[in-house]
Amino acid sequence: MPGDRFLPDAVFASAPAGTRVRLTGIIVLTLFPFLIVLNVAVAPARDPVGRWMVALAPLIGLVIMAGTWIGARVRCYRLAGDELLVERVLQTVRFPLDGLQDVTPDRDAFRSAWKIYGNDGLGAVAGRFRSKRLGTFRAYVTDREHAVVLRWPDHCLVVSPQQHTLFIEAVRRRAGLSR
Repeated sequence: MPGDRFLPDAVFASAPAGTRVRLTGIIVLTLFPFLIVLNVAVAPARDPVGRWMVALAPLIGLVIMAGTWIGARVRCYRLAGDELLVERVLQTVRFPLDGLQDVTPDRDAFRSAWKIYGNDGLGAVAGRFRSKRLGTFRAYVTDREHAVVLRWPDHCLVVSPQQHTLFIEAVRRRAGLSR
């Protein structure tokens, strides 16, 4: 039996950046400026053009990492009609709620999980992961402590809305799931 899919859109902010996301950002923002200074200091002083060329490599890396950080951030999770939309800065990912079997909070969703591909903390933990408990799953998470697992028969998704209890209730209602 389908849930009430004609409800107005519900928007849930992503959880504030957790320890992993904050720590990764701090390391990257500290490491690259340090590499720029180190490269300039080590470069031969007699060749000023070469000295600045050496500084460009980590500077280009810093620009790429900043772009990754901005693009990976999860702005919000939106329930629209019978879909969950994960709204990122540069992309919106859609997940139809048809066939959703379960939605539960799970702080340990990433325990013993291996990254298949994706971003493991720069702006968000996003990509494909695998664990014995969840199997292969996609993740769009800013704080693992707020992790919510959504399960379909053939796939699994992990998200981290700030108000995860309200999010779970809203998803259950939209998908027609009983408690």
